[in-house]
Amino acid sequence: MLIHFIIVNSEGLHMSVATISPTDEKLIEILEKQIEVEEKTLKELSEAEDAASEPAVRLILMELRLDTWKHKHLLEGIVEILTTTPCDTWSAKVQRYIDRVKLERTLQKVMAKESEMVDYLSQALENVQDPIAAMIFGHMKHDEERHGRDLADVIKLIRTAPLQTKKGEKGTDIYCPPED
Repeated sequence: MLIHFIIVNSEGLHMSVATISPTDEKLIEILEKQIEVEEKTLKELSEAEDAASEPAVRLILMELRLDTWKHKHLLEGIVEILTTTPCDTWSAKVQRYIDRVKLERTLQKVMAKESEMVDYLSQALENVQDPIAAMIFGHMKHDEERHGRDLADVIKLIRTAPLQTKKGEKGTDIYCPPED
C-alpha cells in the first residue's frame, strides 16, 4: 500500500506530494511514537530543571533537556525527509546543491573550532578540582571529539547523497510553490 501526503506550509501552500512505501510508513509510525516520548521527557526535564536549586543538578538536567530537545527535532526532521518530495525544478535542484556547498564550508569551519574546544577542555580537566565539573568537562570533551568525527562523516555523505531523495511517480506529483 502506498500513501500519498500533501504537505502544507504555514501560509497554506501545498509544498509537495510524497509517496510513502510500507517500510517508510512503519518507520514513520515508530518515529512518531519516539517523538511523543521525547516530548514527555522534555517536559519532565524542564520542570525538574526549573525546580532545582543546586547549580550542578541544574547543569546536568539542562544537558539532558537540550539533548532531548535535539533528538526530538532530529526525529521530526527525519519524518519530514521521509514525507516530503522536494520540488523538481532546475532552480530548486541548484538551490539544494548551493545549500550543500554552504553546509560543507560551515562544517569545515566548525570542525576547526571543535578541535580548539577539545584543547581548552583538556586544559580545564588538568586544572579542575570539583568532581562534578570534571565529569561535565570530560563529557563535553568526549562530545567535541565525537562531533569532529561525525562532521567529517557528514561532509562525505553530503558529497555523495542524491540531491533529491524521493521522486514523484510523474512530474506532476511534485508541487513547486510559485516563485515570488
